[in-house]
Amino acid sequence: MASPLDYRLGSVAPVWRAAPAPAVPATRVNRVVLAAFYLMVFSFNFEMPDRGGWEIPAMTAALFIASTALALRVCYARVPGALWWFAGFLWMYLVTSVVHGWVDFGDVRHYFIVLVEAVLVCWAGVNLSTRAEIGTTALWCFVYSALARSVLPMVGVGRTSYAVWTGGERMTAFGQNANFSSILLSAGLVTLLGLTYGRRGTSRTMKLLAWPIGAFIGAAIIETGSRGGLVALGGGLLALLFTAGGSLKVRLRNGVVTVLALGILTYSAFTATVMKNRLEATAETGTLAGREQLWPSLVEMALEKPWTGWGPVNNQYEVAARTTDMAKEHRDAHNLWLELMTAEGLAGTVPFMIGLGLCVVAAWRGRTSPYGIVPFALVALFLVANISTNLAAYKPFWWVLAVALASGSLAAPKEAGRPCAV
Repeated sequence: MASPLDYRLGSVAPVWRAAPAPAVPATRVNRVVLAAFYLMVFSFNFEMPDRGGWEIPAMTAALFIASTALALRVCYARVPGALWWFAGFLWMYLVTSVVHGWVDFGDVRHYFIVLVEAVLVCWAGVNLSTRAEIGTTALWCFVYSALARSVLPMVGVGRTSYAVWTGGERMTAFGQNANFSSILLSAGLVTLLGLTYGRRGTSRTMKLLAWPIGAFIGAAIIETGSRGGLVALGGGLLALLFTAGGSLKVRLRNGVVTVLALGILTYSAFTATVMKNRLEATAETGTLAGREQLWPSLVEMALEKPWTGWGPVNNQYEVAARTTDMAKEHRDAHNLWLELMTAEGLAGTVPFMIGLGLCVVAAWRGRTSPYGIVPFALVALFLVANISTNLAAYKPFWWVLAVALASGSLAAPKEAGRPCAV
């Protein structure tokens, strides 16, 4: 019978599971490709908007995709089943664009290019992350990126703030969107806790260091004043409770860590002026920063044209026309499902959701992989985040899906005995 290690290296795979590409040790992967991959992941927390499309993550992602030409077999040899469904989604994007025409061809073209880049990041990311050493290094790069992003504004570097009508100031860095910034920082915090407490082999020293590192990241999350980011963080932290295997002692310890982290963040949220006021405004008036106006209109649009939607980007102009009191020419759906349904209808939503579902299943199965609970917790966080925002073209989201798919292929078979992650 194959050992868990043999299975993870791709020597054995059950017939119902796609076998990974022949294993290539991390030391034999082109160093330029690895450097570009790690740089891209590290850069996710350092988006600088309003630079005419030259955001840092966009440039590093383009650099990474270009570098994969140096290692085509390593990066693209295996095509996970989910990627075929996402390819179907891209095809329906083109079909619905032609069927409905476009209000702004430039935006339609740009959005499609961004989606293709995101899927390529996912494809190459899956194949690289099937080498657990590479994927784990990338996850730590993301954690250190979140820490750096949290600390820099505290020492006055890139600090951005703006007052909100509920009172207080929302803090970000380098002009970033507070909601996106909060989601990424939350993902960094969940990754940190997952790497230190959600898998085997982490030193006691690193487990202790996780708390001060987490405190810096948690403080930055609260400063953003993002309610959606805070809820997404809660989803990611709760997912940490589903760590596979381990003794009762380990399960209780991880449960205490999760509950303690949730308690500290909840207390901090209700003592920070900006977050407290925004949460109270939602509870008292039901205000959701305009989403309470957008979502009903989007649901009506989805029901009016359920099969092929209104066309990519066209849907944003249509919903803006229906919510004239918001005085904007076009509006994002601020919800992944509503964006898909109003842009491509069921024709595009179904393949996307099937692909996403396969990623969720892979992340759940991957709890017994060398990554432990990390991929499942990150997928849970981003799924919750997509309730209040639309991350369909967001490269960090697709990188997380790549790690999830890779973890599924590295999962220990049930007959192999004790799982890897405890």
